[in-house]
Amino acid sequence: MRDALDVLLVLSQKMLLKAQQGAWQELADLQAERERVLQQAFPQGKALVAFPFARQRLEQLLSLNEQTAALCQQERDHFAQGLRKLQQGSQACDTYRRYTL
Repeated sequence: MRDALDVLLVLSQKMLLKAQQGAWQELADLQAERERVLQQAFPQGKALVAFPFARQRLEQLLSLNEQTAALCQQERDHFAQGLRKLQQGSQACDTYRRYTL
């Protein structure tokens, strides 16, 4: 179990790095890999907090997840803002065409 937590920690660190780099497909690939490790190593029903070493690793994992999620949210907001600008530009072009052609 300790090894699995270490693997999850390394994968989560890599995921944060990929989010910081804006490498979203690589982030998604790492997320899928991390999900497989979670499913194999920790079947439902096992209480991880019962293991003393698990608490620290789980806190680290949660922190990394929160940082990664925040970066993903920022990128999504940035993308949405760009999409709004594109839509406004398209509307402006449509209006221009209506009145000039």
